Amino acid sequence: MSWNWTLTTDDRQVVFGDDDALVVVDGWSVTSGKLRVDDHENPRGDGLRFGQDYRAGQVVDFSMWVNGGDEETARAGLASLQAAWRNDVSRRRGGSMCRLEHPRGRATFGRPRGFSADTQRIEQGWLTIKADFEAVDDLWYGPEEVTTIRFVPVFTGGLPVPAEVPFVLGGGSGESAYAVTVGGDVASAPVFELRGPILDPFIEVVGVGRLVFRGQLAYDQTLTVDTRHWARWVKRDGAAFPGALSPAGARLSDMSLLPGSYQVFFGGYDPTGTSSLDVRVSPAFTSF
Repeated sequence: MSWNWTLTTDDRQVVFGDDDALVVVDGWSVTSGKLRVDDHENPRGDGLRFGQDYRAGQVVDFSMWVNGGDEETARAGLASLQAAWRNDVSRRRGGSMCRLEHPRGRATFGRPRGFSADTQRIEQGWLTIKADFEAVDDLWYGPEEVTTIRFVPVFTGGLPVPAEVPFVLGGGSGESAYAVTVGGDVASAPVFELRGPILDPFIEVVGVGRLVFRGQLAYDQTLTVDTRHWARWVKRDGAAFPGALSPAGARLSDMSLLPGSYQVFFGGYDPTGTSSLDVRVSPAFTSF
């Protein structure tokens, strides 16, 4: 079994870590940042009054070496890893993220930052590298789980589906109800992808919140609603869609889902019965 890390940026993907790889991970560690706290001393008494606590992101540090066997191969290995760590395509774009996947399959999101190489022996075909990846939070995320629901006109009645996906569908210009199970150790935030045609759609997670949208999607348009704390935006076909989220509903920050099972409603006006909703959840874990 290989033991490779994978760094994915907007323009490339590099694999490193295993003894059989060109770039080998000699050691690595995860460091969590210091908590930001809002505590206050009691003005006329002992102790503290505790306020809100905010967790910092984690930093993954790597010690690596490149064993190319000859200078040309070693330089090629260094160039490939260094180009990925520079992240030139997106590092100047606010909010852009990269993905660092642990060999066991869970990933953290953030940006590659520090990078230094000791090339004193590169002529002999090897060199050492120290690099770090700064994550947006202190969590690791499992593979994304996608649930697709298709709109059914009300006059069609129910529609049976496979038992492993526990859906119960309604339809028409009313609403469709289905169940989504969220795994992980702590709360994770869903990404909703709504495909038209539909007018004034809504998405409700029972007991959590109801998102209400104003406007219309054509048959070839997609509304993407990203509720993750580093995004929290609404886009139509990849472009900002201001004013689509109605203040009459919940905020995107209200939609985090603790591990468990949820009933979700999706509705709007679609006489064609061809609109659909994808619910995408990456379960969040406190360790890799």
